[in-house]
Amino acid sequence: MIKHKITSIAIGATLLAGSVTANAATPTGFYAGPTVGYFFFDDETSNNAEDGVYYGLGLGYQISKNFAIEANYSRLGSEITNSLLDNDRIPRGAGQDLDLDMFRVDGIFNLDLNSPLSPYLAIGYARFEQDPQFGDDDDMINAGLGMRYALTPAMLLRADARAFYNFDNEEVDYAANLGVFYAFGAKAPAPVIVKEPEPEPEQPTEVDPCTLDDDGDGVNNCDDKCSDTPAGSNVETTGCRILEIPKEIELKVLFDYDKAIVKPEYYEEIKQVADFMAKYPSTSTEIQGHTDSRGSDSYNQDLSQQRADAVLEVLVNEYQINPSRLRAVGYGEAQPLVSSEVTEEDYQMNRRVIARIETVVKEVEGQ
Repeated sequence: MIKHKITSIAIGATLLAGSVTANAATPTGFYAGPTVGYFFFDDETSNNAEDGVYYGLGLGYQISKNFAIEANYSRLGSEITNSLLDNDRIPRGAGQDLDLDMFRVDGIFNLDLNSPLSPYLAIGYARFEQDPQFGDDDDMINAGLGMRYALTPAMLLRADARAFYNFDNEEVDYAANLGVFYAFGAKAPAPVIVKEPEPEPEQPTEVDPCTLDDDGDGVNNCDDKCSDTPAGSNVETTGCRILEIPKEIELKVLFDYDKAIVKPEYYEEIKQVADFMAKYPSTSTEIQGHTDSRGSDSYNQDLSQQRADAVLEVLVNEYQINPSRLRAVGYGEAQPLVSSEVTEEDYQMNRRVIARIETVVKEVEGQ
């Protein structure tokens, strides 16, 4: 957990430097600067050393925009971890001072230099020498990932986190580094002289027709397809009025005496009603069944209901109208179309199923 925190702090220091304005250019040539860091030894380190802060000095040469080679010397003041005999067979107690010298030669690969803040990779050789000595000197390979920030064309702030692998002891140590480097011979970029453009002569102002709305309907003249819309009209995006148009259709089916069977000649009329309801899916209706005056009231009530149900079944089964949009109601002989039945034609007019469907639809004027 401590290793992760120190690494985050080191990298974060570079990000905080973003408050300084700088040029991202990377001059070639020598550079040098001090470094500071914190070293984390492997839990089973053969160095017999406690983690600690180190200070150093780096000297490098920027070969190209993206690559540099660098040498670094660091001194780490530590303490002995465990009481042991050193290489000279002298007993050393835990907590005694232990000095370590670290030498590194690294290749620095800059990944992106299009802005002052850019990432880089570091990989190279490292060697530890310590006093007192426990075991052999450490020869290691190290690799790291960091961020660099160009404070000025010549001044560079750099932070990275590294891992050190000891091939002989198969140990992995870690370090977090922070350094400030100065590039020798770097120059600030020449100021860009911007020539003020000569003022152009004023041109007469032309009125854009697309900014005008002659009929005051809220749609400009360029998009208005109905240029004489009355003021206050409810208009569509083309400037044409949205009209509310009433739509309606009626159904009338006649039945034979004492029958509740829909005759084939009425299927076309029922289909027209079904097509209307399919076109206007918000509509619904009551299908009303009726009889003539012959027969008892209760019998005629049942017969009228059967006739209404028969028409409803045709709409549902033949033309796939959702039954939730339909309601079949029988009215018996209570609502005759011809009140004084004399002829067979009078009786026939009263043996009927009727329905009336109304709706209001919105249509754009002229379409």
